[in-house]
Amino acid sequence: MKWELHIDEIPPSGNVTKRMHWAAYQALVARWYLLIRCSPGFLDIPPATGKRKLTIYLHGRNTRDRENLFFSTKPVVDVLKFPKHEEGFYKSGKRLGEYWSRKRIGHGLIQEDDPSHLTLDVIQLPRDKTKRPFLQLVLED
Repeated sequence: MKWELHIDEIPPSGNVTKRMHWAAYQALVARWYLLIRCSPGFLDIPPATGKRKLTIYLHGRNTRDRENLFFSTKPVVDVLKFPKHEEGFYKSGKRLGEYWSRKRIGHGLIQEDDPSHLTLDVIQLPRDKTKRPFLQLVLED
């Protein structure tokens, strides 16, 4: 099976995201969660049950080097994973015995982003000057 999503925005460069404050990065991830959720064809994609192939086509204004290109798509790949909630108590250190909790938002379109669960390709394509930059996601089972 093959599914395609078209999003009328591209993620910021990896050089920008690696210098972001953690709260600004979380806001960026939340934005991409909504952009993917609102894209046409999203509801037709079933949750992941095995390894998937994800190809991301970035139709942007300028070219990015390989590391910058892959790192810029990290917020997009992160929200494709399953949601996760973890909680517990600190076992050592200054906060011994204090409660902690963390949540990860996600759609469940891929199981995880490691090589045993995902084959990832990021391709940069020139865009037509009359069109706005956009991102195209192609998921395959």
